[in-house]
Amino acid sequence: MGSRGDGQGACGRVRFAGMARETVFITGGGSGIGAGLARAFHGRGAQVIIAGRDGEKLGRVVAECPGMESVVLDVTDGAAVERCAAELGARHPGLNVVI
Repeated sequence: MGSRGDGQGACGRVRFAGMARETVFITGGGSGIGAGLARAFHGRGAQVIIAGRDGEKLGRVVAECPGMESVVLDVTDGAAVERCAAELGARHPGLNVVI
């Protein structure tokens, strides 16, 4: 995603009252709809954590959006999902949106 034409990157932070308190976890956040949703939530002030199997793709999205976090995760691996859930719960006790 390129510049928005206003001097800010794709993830320029615009605060909206309802989003600043949201913590959002998005699987498939390295590309496509997941990355688009991550950028949109982040741009509206939410704390966003993205997950996916490809760390390089995740890294590109995170690089565009300062403050966003990523987790390499294969959602078909049940044990990995359980570990991820425990770690996210400990690091982000306010996590309240999962996509």
